[in-house]
Amino acid sequence: MTSLESSHKANHQFVIQTLVLLLGVSVVGSNAFLMSPVMHDISSSLSSSVGQTARAVAAYGGALALTGLFLTGYVQRFGYKTALMVSGAVLTLGILSTGLAGNWQMLLASQAVAGLGAGILLPTLYSMTAVVAPKGKESATLGKVITGWSLAMVAGVPLSAFIADLLSWRYAYFLVSSLSLAATLGFLWLPNAETGNRTEPTSLRSAFKIPASLPTYLICFLYMVSFYGVFTFLGSHVQLTLHYSTSFSGLTVLVYGIGFGVAGLTGKRLDEHTPQKLIKPTLFSLALVYLSFVVLATNYWLLLAGCLIWGFVNQLGLTCLVSILTQLDQNQRVRLMGIYSAVAYGGTMVAGITFGLMYDIGSFSTLLIAAAALCLTAFLISLTVYKR
Repeated sequence: MTSLESSHKANHQFVIQTLVLLLGVSVVGSNAFLMSPVMHDISSSLSSSVGQTARAVAAYGGALALTGLFLTGYVQRFGYKTALMVSGAVLTLGILSTGLAGNWQMLLASQAVAGLGAGILLPTLYSMTAVVAPKGKESATLGKVITGWSLAMVAGVPLSAFIADLLSWRYAYFLVSSLSLAATLGFLWLPNAETGNRTEPTSLRSAFKIPASLPTYLICFLYMVSFYGVFTFLGSHVQLTLHYSTSFSGLTVLVYGIGFGVAGLTGKRLDEHTPQKLIKPTLFSLALVYLSFVVLATNYWLLLAGCLIWGFVNQLGLTCLVSILTQLDQNQRVRLMGIYSAVAYGGTMVAGITFGLMYDIGSFSTLLIAAAALCLTAFLISLTVYKR
């Protein structure tokens, strides 16, 4: 085999592996976002209240966070590929069982099982990206894989919602479980990567002792609270304040997802300038975006244009933070990403409570100013942590 043929084969294999990782992320995202548009249908079908059905969302997020926090240290015992295969199978089972649920208790238990699988799967997917990526293209590859979240928002959830409307919400979950099975089988194409120490699991204490880990998690937390705090109440603002329908509210999410996806194509810049350098202007830019929304949010079409920019900048920030964490310690990469998942979902819960109170007392502008202040605080921390 000539060097040209060998290079072509390696590139082809890399493309397939990246697509498999991207599909895995999109499945986790699709299951996370899917219940919102079909929650009323599920409640009617199971003769349960919306509140009871909504507990399944909390079960998924809570199981994902706890699993990422406490169990990812064991991934190194089995290796990335085995961990992906097992966690992918558990996620598939949980999503399939959700579609078969006969009451809200089974729905809750099924989503908890799905969260158990996703809690291992997601941080391992991010960590495997650093393994399959060519040298010097780690951040660019990660940016493409993270685009799976955009794919879930732009294609996965709308398609599933359409199927739910056409047939039943159960078929929507059957579709996502089929995609999860396809991703799990696709993991067979991934390399058998060594993960450092294969005998003893890493601990939370050892992960937090890594230089720059704690302040990076603090930045992640502030970043996630600001994002979810605004994103959660964006639809309510569009409908209640701007007086547009649910379809127009959904369009803001679609445009955000497009901006998020486009940013995934710019990951090469992260490798050229390093994520430690780019996270600083990105966090500052996010603060400016939230402040600009105070004006943009008074008009629907201006808000829509702002969502495109918001999605673009937000993806850069997410890619930078995940890249920084995956580079801190190769032997504890999955553990570090597991803690990140817990921090991210913890930020979601904090945002829902604190920003919800602010929204009831103040207005959407209050949330935007608070989000800008959080991003500015994260920016100031990054100046201190990433001096070099």
